[in-house]
Amino acid sequence: LKLEVVDPAVAANPAQVRAMLAEVEKRRPDLVGFFACLYFAAMRPAEAVVLTKTRCHLPMTGWGKLDLSSTATRAGRAWTDSGSAHDVRGLKHRASGDVRSVPIPPELVRLLRKHVENHGTTADGRLFRGTRTEGYLSESTYGPIWKQSRSAALSEQQAASKLAERPYDLR
Repeated sequence: LKLEVVDPAVAANPAQVRAMLAEVEKRRPDLVGFFACLYFAAMRPAEAVVLTKTRCHLPMTGWGKLDLSSTATRAGRAWTDSGSAHDVRGLKHRASGDVRSVPIPPELVRLLRKHVENHGTTADGRLFRGTRTEGYLSESTYGPIWKQSRSAALSEQQAASKLAERPYDLR
């Protein structure tokens, strides 16, 4: 198991993340839960893209749980076995079929419950969708929203820094 070191220059504090999520809410409310998963559950974007409602345990109160079992990395149609732009596989650094259970705080439970209530799921149960109704959410969709929201939420000096520069930095 390789431990990743957190770079303090990119790690946003809770108040900064909440400010950025508030800005996301203004631009694309359907993406708040996606970015919140990266921060509160330390998910990779490719894991959040394929998160389904059946993998979410979201009680009315208290802590919940996500059972992660796959990723959907965007590789391009020419580079996947299926011919789809996204390559759905098992979790990174895990055996095929492994499940990683992640406890999630009440704040994320509430955000995901709200997301499902307001935005529903795709036909296959995924919480987050791309520009096409049933398509996978891709970086070309969420990246610009993150950039705009980050710039609006942070000071000019912070926005010019590496602080939460990429959605991946939320983890």
